[in-house]
Amino acid sequence: MNRVVNGIQALPFIPGRLRNSILRWSGLKIGRGTRVFGQSFFGSGKCMIGDGCFISVQCFFDGSDTVTIGNNVYLAMGVKLITSAHQFGGADKRAGAAAKAPVVIGNGSWLGASSLVLPGVVVAPGCIIAAGAVVTKSTAANGLYVGVPARRVRELGV
Repeated sequence: MNRVVNGIQALPFIPGRLRNSILRWSGLKIGRGTRVFGQSFFGSGKCMIGDGCFISVQCFFDGSDTVTIGNNVYLAMGVKLITSAHQFGGADKRAGAAAKAPVVIGNGSWLGASSLVLPGVVVAPGCIIAAGAVVTKSTAANGLYVGVPARRVRELGV
């Protein structure tokens, strides 16, 4: 996706239906009843967002690999879904070869403000990721995850 599409759709005064249309035109798949708010960045059209989702302001979708978001997922402001990283390099250049992996967010999950999900992670259905948490490994369903790195601190009811 280019800067023009991201620039236009990110404007806060663009109506939600028009924003979704612009994003769909650029290749994103956005389900019914999903609301995407302004000032978010989509690195590519490799993003599938399910039905009934809420994507708050200033969310970041890397776009190097696929991002799949299930139904009824809430992303609070500033959530970052990262699909690219670097392997470790030698002492003369520590950022080695680029690597990428998809991110999956399961149905019904809620990611708190400024949380970060790293490449290759699957957030299982029904999870809550606390504000500021960094999810480095895939989660188990229906859990509350907090901290850096994120760890499960509580079982959530079904």
